[in-house]
Amino acid sequence: MNYSSRKKNKTVKYIVIHYTGMENLKLAFEKLTNNSSNVSTHYLISRNGIIFNLLCVKYKAWHAGSSKWKNNTNINEYSIGIELENRGHSFGYSNFTKLQYLSLKKLIIFLKNNFFIRNENIIFHSDISPNRKQDPGEKFFLKKIGINRFKNIKSPKNLINLNQMLKIYGFHNYYINNYKGYCIAATKRSLNYKRISSSISKKFIDDFYNLLFK
Repeated sequence: MNYSSRKKNKTVKYIVIHYTGMENLKLAFEKLTNNSSNVSTHYLISRNGIIFNLLCVKYKAWHAGSSKWKNNTNINEYSIGIELENRGHSFGYSNFTKLQYLSLKKLIIFLKNNFFIRNENIIFHSDISPNRKQDPGEKFFLKKIGINRFKNIKSPKNLINLNQMLKIYGFHNYYINNYKGYCIAATKRSLNYKRISSSISKKFIDDFYNLLFK
């Protein structure tokens, strides 16, 4: 299985949620535990809610790839990866199951308590790599596990523009400057839009503002 040691000055502060994006659980399990796959994760949750602990969290899993979030790069160093069994956009993206949400909620409560992880640091693969990734996608509802990432953000006193909202959301400046359209699409996935694009409308701006500040 692929893993590395965490650098001594790097502490776990993020949970990154993914989907497997493979045709079935067996293939996903084999890929995540295969030395030649160049990927791995700490946890895998099947559609019937079984939690597989694939790697001790003291080790760095290879789940995030090229990634940036807020002022951090190489998010593998700072994070715990959780994969949810789902065929994904390439093989027939479907709703996540009630049992997956129940197990994910229990697991995240456990991890939050043990690693002092804040709700704002429970993030998506599409957040940290918006130009490459779509998971867990628009059919994943964070509210179903009782998490509000933006609860403690104060409303601005002055008007702010889209770039500022993307920054407050957490996107790294590199992505805002070079892949703004992908950041917009990733935000729409967080908003659970049925149609995902990089287009900007008044409704999107209003929805985005309400996501951050309401």
